[in-house]
Amino acid sequence: MTNRPLTNRQWLAKLVAAIVPGMMFSFGCMAVVGLLCHATGEARTVSSQFLMWLVVLVWLCVMGSCFLFRSGLCAWVVLGGAATVVWALFEILVKVTTA
Repeated sequence: MTNRPLTNRQWLAKLVAAIVPGMMFSFGCMAVVGLLCHATGEARTVSSQFLMWLVVLVWLCVMGSCFLFRSGLCAWVVLGGAATVVWALFEILVKVTTA
């Protein structure tokens, strides 16, 4: 590993990476937790309210930490990969629970 300092040169790419795949990651986390908690689609239940606020908290954490990536490409790869993994986990859990 080389010791390169963190810079804000590609801040726009990092920010867009936090917005697009970061949002998909937070929605994927909501889907997985909702499936594991057996949450219903009723908006007035406590579990649904928790899931709605979970999306906001996860997305804000991603937005706040997106500038810690070394480059915009690294942010896109990591956040896109995390979103893909979370949604793949959701699909696997859906197939397991319905089988």
